[in-house]
Amino acid sequence: IAFQERIKIDDEKMKFYEDLAEMYVGDDVSPDFYGWVFPKYDHVGVGTGTVVNRPAIKQYQNAIRKRCEKKIEGGKILKIEAHPIPEHYRPKRVLNRAALVGDAAGYVTKCSGEGIYFAAKSG
Repeated sequence: IAFQERIKIDDEKMKFYEDLAEMYVGDDVSPDFYGWVFPKYDHVGVGTGTVVNRPAIKQYQNAIRKRCEKKIEGGKILKIEAHPIPEHYRPKRVLNRAALVGDAAGYVTKCSGEGIYFAAKSG
């Protein structure tokens, strides 16, 4: 499962993320995945994921928040999102004028849940 909070931080803190995203590794944020802070248009997405210990996802989310707490301090949670990490390709990825790409198409590495590379490659 992947879990993410969209957090509105002040403009000064948002400047830090103008040209970068952060990825965190360690058993505290996930035993088999990574934690992240990805900039969005006017907020950041702070999240993590796991396929081996789904019941502990909130524990891992608390850990990623703790790791980046100074950078998101005073931020307001706009939205909480969770989504299963697909383990298989979807058999039908194109229909008429619609196409599934990235995670929606099931383009992830089974052993790690990694999907950013495949999302970029698939469109």
